[in-house]
Amino acid sequence: MFFLKNIEEILASIAISITVLVVIVNVVLRYGFGFVVPWSEELSVICFIWAVYLGISSCYKHKLHMGVDVVVAMLPQKAKRPFKLVVSVFLLGLNILMAVLSYQYMMLSNKVTPVMGMSYFSINGVLFLCFALMAIHTVKFIADDIAALKRSH
Repeated sequence: MFFLKNIEEILASIAISITVLVVIVNVVLRYGFGFVVPWSEELSVICFIWAVYLGISSCYKHKLHMGVDVVVAMLPQKAKRPFKLVVSVFLLGLNILMAVLSYQYMMLSNKVTPVMGMSYFSINGVLFLCFALMAIHTVKFIADDIAALKRSH
């Protein structure tokens, strides 16, 4: 349960740890021994991309993204929760659309990276994973908003 509840944070931590480790090892090898690991740059960039997108999903899950609450602040107290529900429904549609488009983009990935020969399918897969997870989190936000609306009536 812990793993599934914190999947974004765990995978992002692994990805950023690999990035840092590979970069440090490559710097030590380059300046200490005059040797460069040819695939290190590709791997560090790929892991960094995964860390960034998983971080986006994690921030979304914890509602840490910037928001413009000017409109919500101007609404009467009774209208705030329904407005947030409408916004969440809009975001659900947007996240589902982005997940579908990301899936289509991922399925078109037929190139490989120049050094490692890694398929762009696995690199672009983070887009689909990120937006699918954000859609799942949005469903939870909607359920929470509906429960809060029922409690207030």
